[in-house]
Amino acid sequence: MGKGKPRAVEKGVLGQNLSLFSSSSSASSSSGSLHVPSAPVYYPNEEEFKDPLEYIYKIRPEAEPYGICKIVPPNNWKPPFALNLENFSFPTKTQAIHQLQVRPASCDSKTFELEYNRFLEEHCGKKLKRRVIFEGDELDLCKLFNGVKRFGGYDKVVKEKKWGEVSRFVRSGRKITECAKHVLCQLYQEHLYDYEEYYNRLNKGVARGCKRGLRKCKKSDDGMEFSRSKRRRKNNDGEKVKVCNKVEEEEEHDQICEQCRSGLHGEVMLLCDRCNKGWHIYCLSPPLKQVPPGNWYCFECLNSDKDTFGFVPGKRFTVEAFRRLADRAKRRWFGSGSTSRVQMEKKFWEIVEGSAGDVEVMYGSDLDTSVYGSGFPRVNDQRPESVEANLWDEYCGSPWNLNNLPKLKGSMLQAVHHNITGVMVPWLYVGMLFSSFCWHFEDHCFYSMNYLHWGEPKCWYSVPGSEADAFEKVMRSSLPDLFDAQPDLLFQLVTMLNPSVLQDNRVPVYTVLQEPGNFVITFPKSYHGGFNFGLNCAEAVNFAPADWLPYGGFGAELYKTYHKTAVLSHEELLCVVAKGDFDSKASPHIKKEMRRIYTKEKSWRERIWRSGIIKSSPMPLRKCPEYVGTEEDPACIICKQYLYLSAVVCHCRPSAFVCLEHWERICECKSRRRRLLYRHTLAELSDLVLASDSDRFEERSPSNDLRRQISCSNELNVLTKKVKGGHVSLAELAEQWLSRANKFFQHPYLGDACATLLKEAEQFLWAGPEMDPVRDMVKSLNAAQKWAGGIRDCLFKVQNWSSGHSCDLERVPLEYIAELLNNDPVPCNEPGHLMLKKCADEAWCLAQEIDSALSSCSEISVLESLYSRFSDLPIYIKESKKLSKKISSAKIWIDRAKKCISETQSAAVDIDILYKLKSEMSELQIQLPETELLLDLVRKAESCQSQCKEILKAPFSLKNVEVLLQEFKNFTVNIPELMLLKQCHINAVSWISRCNDVLVNLHEQEDQDKVVNELNCLLKDAASLRIQVDELPLVELELKKACCRVKVLKARDMKMPLDFIQELMMEAFVLQIEKEKLFVDLSGVIAAVRCWEERATKLLAQEAQMLDFEEIIRTSADIPVLLPLLDDIKDAVAMAKSWLENSAPFLVSSSSMVSGSVSSLKLEVLKELVSHSKLLKISLDERRMLDMVLKNCDEWQQDANSALQDARCILSTDDIDDGKNGCLFGKVEHLATKMESITKAGLSLNFDFAEIPKLQNACSMLRWCSRALSFCTCAPSLEVDAQKPTMQHIQRHMKEGLAMSIPPEDYIWQKLAELKDIGLQWADHAKKVDNTLPIVFKFCYCSIIWCFLFCGQVATDSGALGLDKVFELISEGENLPIYLEKELKLLRARSMLYCICRKPFDSRVKVACKLCGEWYHIDCIKLLTPPKIYFCAACEPQTEGLSVSTSAKSVEPKTPSPRHTKSRKKPGETESNVMLKMLAFENHSNVFIHSSGIDQLGWQNRKPLRRAAKKRTELKILSQFFHRQGK
Repeated sequence: MGKGKPRAVEKGVLGQNLSLFSSSSSASSSSGSLHVPSAPVYYPNEEEFKDPLEYIYKIRPEAEPYGICKIVPPNNWKPPFALNLENFSFPTKTQAIHQLQVRPASCDSKTFELEYNRFLEEHCGKKLKRRVIFEGDELDLCKLFNGVKRFGGYDKVVKEKKWGEVSRFVRSGRKITECAKHVLCQLYQEHLYDYEEYYNRLNKGVARGCKRGLRKCKKSDDGMEFSRSKRRRKNNDGEKVKVCNKVEEEEEHDQICEQCRSGLHGEVMLLCDRCNKGWHIYCLSPPLKQVPPGNWYCFECLNSDKDTFGFVPGKRFTVEAFRRLADRAKRRWFGSGSTSRVQMEKKFWEIVEGSAGDVEVMYGSDLDTSVYGSGFPRVNDQRPESVEANLWDEYCGSPWNLNNLPKLKGSMLQAVHHNITGVMVPWLYVGMLFSSFCWHFEDHCFYSMNYLHWGEPKCWYSVPGSEADAFEKVMRSSLPDLFDAQPDLLFQLVTMLNPSVLQDNRVPVYTVLQEPGNFVITFPKSYHGGFNFGLNCAEAVNFAPADWLPYGGFGAELYKTYHKTAVLSHEELLCVVAKGDFDSKASPHIKKEMRRIYTKEKSWRERIWRSGIIKSSPMPLRKCPEYVGTEEDPACIICKQYLYLSAVVCHCRPSAFVCLEHWERICECKSRRRRLLYRHTLAELSDLVLASDSDRFEERSPSNDLRRQISCSNELNVLTKKVKGGHVSLAELAEQWLSRANKFFQHPYLGDACATLLKEAEQFLWAGPEMDPVRDMVKSLNAAQKWAGGIRDCLFKVQNWSSGHSCDLERVPLEYIAELLNNDPVPCNEPGHLMLKKCADEAWCLAQEIDSALSSCSEISVLESLYSRFSDLPIYIKESKKLSKKISSAKIWIDRAKKCISETQSAAVDIDILYKLKSEMSELQIQLPETELLLDLVRKAESCQSQCKEILKAPFSLKNVEVLLQEFKNFTVNIPELMLLKQCHINAVSWISRCNDVLVNLHEQEDQDKVVNELNCLLKDAASLRIQVDELPLVELELKKACCRVKVLKARDMKMPLDFIQELMMEAFVLQIEKEKLFVDLSGVIAAVRCWEERATKLLAQEAQMLDFEEIIRTSADIPVLLPLLDDIKDAVAMAKSWLENSAPFLVSSSSMVSGSVSSLKLEVLKELVSHSKLLKISLDERRMLDMVLKNCDEWQQDANSALQDARCILSTDDIDDGKNGCLFGKVEHLATKMESITKAGLSLNFDFAEIPKLQNACSMLRWCSRALSFCTCAPSLEVDAQKPTMQHIQRHMKEGLAMSIPPEDYIWQKLAELKDIGLQWADHAKKVDNTLPIVFKFCYCSIIWCFLFCGQVATDSGALGLDKVFELISEGENLPIYLEKELKLLRARSMLYCICRKPFDSRVKVACKLCGEWYHIDCIKLLTPPKIYFCAACEPQTEGLSVSTSAKSVEPKTPSPRHTKSRKKPGETESNVMLKMLAFENHSNVFIHSSGIDQLGWQNRKPLRRAAKKRTELKILSQFFHRQGK
């Protein structure tokens, strides 16, 4: 099922381009070890991919039988991931994977113990007095019972040997032995086997005729005694209390249902036998059909909070933290290498089945994307900078974007208005390895679509919706204890079951492996589950095409059965969709489901009508009926379902609502007191059914409508109910009511009669189209009731107003009266109609007069007269409001105008107020006496304003302003332009006064900065003046003088350039202030500067001493001017000091310098310093000293190069003598000594000469040649073996020569090679004679160590070579120019003789004398086996008096060995100088003992050894190893 593979199957029903990839071979290979076949995988092309609902509609016939399928988008569909992973954090849930299947039921042990003790008392006549112990711990009988029940009961557990699995429920995490299994079986048989039989019979028993209040108990067929009343109370001892009927009637409502909160219907009320809480049997989830036999316990008492299983909230993670957690988990299970799907699936189901230990993982599931964000782009989300705007917009509107999918055209969820998370709003999932989604199907059996954004794959399993019942049956049979404790277990989404179990029970299961970028579709009612292979991020949402509707109805019924609150109202969704627009594909599904809903609703409404519920009323209209969920409907208190179409209520419980199926459960009132609430009549529902037909747009003929009505009428004719005297149909009752209603309109209107008719009509209005005449009549009655009521209400208000009660009643609007009177014909016969018309005519006349007065320019007195007439009228005229407003406005205007005209204070009246009064005067259109006075005031104000504007147009003089201000001095109108002129005049006068104060004695003030600031302020203020002033030029001149003084003061305080000082003096001459003291002092400074400049020029022209330069620098500090040549003087001094500082290391005396005490100096630096000294402008003695140092360095380099040239001549010459006369040797030694002296002299100079490494290398090479020549000229001498070079010396010296890169063709190298070859040839010859095998045998016994030391070498010739030949070879080796120590030592050892046979050392078995240590062949001394302790004949006299025990008989000759003439060991000498070697054996039957020789003696004579007696121990265990080699 990989990407890019060719399409495997082409289905004609799916179209030519629709492809499916699925085969049995791929299924078996890709499904892992579970052998689960694969679901189909589809690869749509770009054209097919445009419309997801259309594509799913095409593949549904083929894919739906699998319950699931995978869709791989085209390659070009790659939406960007919209979330910012750096800032994204999310909550998680903890999943105990090992408990998804293998977990004990959450049963309360106390409830089980109570029921078990009751069983023992009632059926066994005993009590459980002692605890049951199993392996040292108390055995939980409740868990044991549920564990056996999980695996099919005792008999099945014994037959299938499941006691090991049962033990996991009793003691999780602990192993159980075979013996413990047997004990557990015996304990169950002893304590619980009888209870199991009782429990099974109890569940199969059926209680008959269970009535409330019955006290007796009836024996069942099995002899069990069942309680016939669950309402009986218990005393403290648990015994049932007998009460009389009277007491029970008084306690009729002593218990209420915990579900519906009602104490009614006690006959079906169950009381928990532990907590005494009550539930109706129809309020349980799922409901019971009858009272169960035996004791009954509620789910709260059956289930223990301690053992309740669920996914508990975990930590909040960032993506990076969650990634680390997921990586650690994966490495823990599978390491860092790659893992196959088979391994992961196998390990997951091992964990689920409890065989892999406890495993907990974290899962970021069900994350609301409206809170945490969606992985798909959305319009209102912020676009990441890395995503282009066009790409973002494209995927924002993509139909495959899960945020858009539920609302696509053709989706039934288009009408859902509110955002339901998971249904309308996608959920986000962030998973890790083994995080799971358990077996379930979607809410309301919706389709679901899941998209994997990124990460590891997700493994899905699915059971088709057609096999849902079989799946549930297998789940219940496999996990009976869990379903007994939680009947709604599959709603919890916390349980898994191995697919192999389902397959074993012939339930088809299919699988899909979802990879990043893939969609997975689950079909309605299909159970699905799965787990993640690692860290990943997915997003899922529900959707509902039209073919979902039947499944939605099934889901709604399932919610009702289990009393679960639905996500939305299925009936509301269906009706809203049926009213809207839909295509022809959806029409059959909508029609079929609407027909089902209509039939069901019709049946229940008819049933409750027959039961006596005749009151009905429509539900309130919705504000937005075209959307679902805008307003929440009430829910049934029994089944918790939304009541959209209808409900039943009763006045005794106004806040309680029930559905039609539970109408009897709302209360115990009589049926006539209850009321049916309906949203649509059956006629409206029937129209919706017809409208859902695909031919709904075709015009239907009246004959078809008539046939439909007749058909419905015929059906309702059958609808009858019992009445006194027989039966009556709904149609007959309707005809009787219509007859009474027609008679009602023939008489004067009676309110009570009308209300009675409307109340009686309620039982007909809910019905079908045959009741349309009744509905029409009801509309007429409602209209008559409303019209007559309006007439009477208006007359009542008019009469009460006329009688003086106007303060308590509001007047009737004339428009409302006109609306009532304009009805033609009138709805009914109401006598008050004419009286009200008379009053209305008077009001209409007054309204016309008011309109005329308002439209013309009338006097105010006329308006006030009309308003007075209206005040006495009992009818409200809307024109009166305009009249009142106009009169009020006129009065307000008159008051404001009089105030402006009579004002005497200057500028008290704003000119805008005058203009506003003038404008309002024209709008009022009323004749007023104050109009002319106000217009005169306005004209005068406009004249003043015009003159002010004329003056303000151009600069003006102070005199003109003063004339205008005098003219309008006390004018009462406030004109802005006049106020501006007044303010300008005030500002000008104030500025002139300030200017006169500032210009007094400016040059005498010390703080000239303050003077400049004051003058600048004056100029700035003058710029803002709109009046011309004459003092302005004088202020500007004084500001220039003050600025010049400020510059001089600054030049005096800080050094300025000479040019700047001279410019200041020129500026002073221009301003004629050069005679001021400040500028006279400045002239003296200029003269001092000129004198200093002349002296500095002379110093720079000739090389003066350092003191002269320093003196002129000190003199410059007293001159407050920047001197041009001062920088040159300072640069010359700085350059000289820097040169001296850099030259200091080179000027150190050579006598005081120790070689290597300081770092080496650079000769290049020295040369550079000497070169730079020529650029100095100061005379220095150090310059000559540095020249001398450079001269010494040059002379040393010449000597070094000469010595190197001599060395090259010696090393490269070809005419070299044999070295025996020592001429070459002397030259090399002399030149090496000379080079060492030169090197020492160069190091003493402390310069990094390049010649020093060359000298050292050449000296080393000469020393190597000198030593090599000494090796070659060394004469052989027996006395000076230690002075001759060894082979190791020559080899080491040649290795050193290789390191020095001595060429092989070098003469000295060739001499060394010849010397080496001579030594190697003689050594090879010696080895042929003395090719030996070293052996040591060492053994210990009873902590006493005895070593057989065979010190020496065993000659291969066994003494065949004569000693004279050996001696000649030794003499030849000693005369060689090389000292071969090892070979000579071996030959000297070869010349030594042993035993009485005087043979060289060989491999024959020997024995050593305990005293002298001499070795003897055991065959030479006539011994059969080696003795424990042996004394030779020479040492035997010394052993007299010693008790010697031997294990072998000695027949050794008495003649001692010649070697016993002297002691073999010196006093104090031990055997530590003897080399120890291990005994080597060849096989199990041949073990050889080899002696070793003595390697520390001279070859000419073996020094005698003195032996010390040692006690030998008996080594019987090793006796078998002592035999000769040839045996």
